[in-house]
Amino acid sequence: MENSQGVDIEGFELLDRLGGGSMGEVHRARDLSTNQIVALKLLYPFLSGNITYLQRFRAEAEAAQRLDHPNLVKVYRAGQSGLTHFISMEFVDGSNLLKLIRAEGALTEATTAAIGMCVASALHTAWERQRLIHRDIKPENLLISSTGTVKVCDLGIAKRMVSGVPALTRTGMTLGSPHYVAPEQARGEKEIDMRVDIYALGATLYHAVTGQTVHDSESEFGLMIKHATEPVKDPRTIAPNLGNALADLLVRMLDLDRNRRPANWYLVHEQLSSIYEDIEHPASDGQQIRLGSQSN
Repeated sequence: MENSQGVDIEGFELLDRLGGGSMGEVHRARDLSTNQIVALKLLYPFLSGNITYLQRFRAEAEAAQRLDHPNLVKVYRAGQSGLTHFISMEFVDGSNLLKLIRAEGALTEATTAAIGMCVASALHTAWERQRLIHRDIKPENLLISSTGTVKVCDLGIAKRMVSGVPALTRTGMTLGSPHYVAPEQARGEKEIDMRVDIYALGATLYHAVTGQTVHDSESEFGLMIKHATEPVKDPRTIAPNLGNALADLLVRMLDLDRNRRPANWYLVHEQLSSIYEDIEHPASDGQQIRLGSQSN
């Protein structure tokens, strides 16, 4: 079957278009060799002419294929059909975090911490096993299945911190979404590490638990400037009932200086786990913790 651009993808039946982004469009498709429903990402034609990019793309897709984690969307394979390059991935039947925030408003601390724990665990695995950083953590890339499982998707633009692999981006080229981009990404710095993802997850969880993004501006450029230069506003000014532990962690994750953020995913996961446990199983001191939506 052909997609909306008239491109035939050999070996797949394209069923419907799920959406598009900065790098390509995603279709729900059937893999004819396995009869499995997959998410098929088709790269935009302008990306297919960059040989360096394609070398990097294939190397990173192969790295993602070797990852197996319940909170990572599984990458099955990358390939080429005619002039179209594609990634075949696990299809997640559900929604994403942005849609959940828009539907429900600010989420509870427990829900926010639980989502953060899942993402931290997944990205810890990606870093420890393949030295992958995601570079575009945002609510749209956190899928929530119909059974409630959180899945991190779109590892296709990940950067693998391994010598000898061609660089995906040139100096000054920025990836990441303006509402969640780390300061060093906004500045176009070449040397980045997993702490850009720690910042982006902080911005994502900030949005989830307050209902508002860290910064706002009328333009993407304005957002980038703010992320690069303006300290985060304490989330308790938006959600006064927010617990100190989560608020303080978010402020640390969103520090302009990456050296003052949590140093690794283990620390992020450990602190989110502690916050979640304290909410779900509070100490028997008579103190009650309300699990409803945050009050603005």
